[in-house]
Amino acid sequence: MRESSENKGAVIHASDVEKDEVEDGINIQWLIAKNQGSKKIHLRRFVMEPGSMMPLHSHNNCEHLQYYLKGKVKVKIDEHEYKVGEGDAVFIPVGAAHSYTNICEEKAVFLCIVPAVDIETEMRD
Repeated sequence: MRESSENKGAVIHASDVEKDEVEDGINIQWLIAKNQGSKKIHLRRFVMEPGSMMPLHSHNNCEHLQYYLKGKVKVKIDEHEYKVGEGDAVFIPVGAAHSYTNICEEKAVFLCIVPAVDIETEMRD
């Protein structure tokens, strides 16, 4: 983390942030969170290996926004399926069942913005 000269913010480089595996072939990095002083929003970065999949789940206490930087991903939101890629933004409403599958031969990378709450996750069938 690189703090600003006025100590009113931070500049974070992804290579300085620890990666956690959330599913086989899927890593998350909390780029901006409480550690950096963010009290209302958090920024996460996901990297998905080719063929990896995040199972269907929902969050009943938060909505979230995603922005796709690289790759192609099939996103399911409730009964709808979308193919998204570089430059696409996705809105996931509170309580919507959603899943992700990397459908390309390269890593898929996206940013996810969530409120600064303890996110409640419910796995779905």
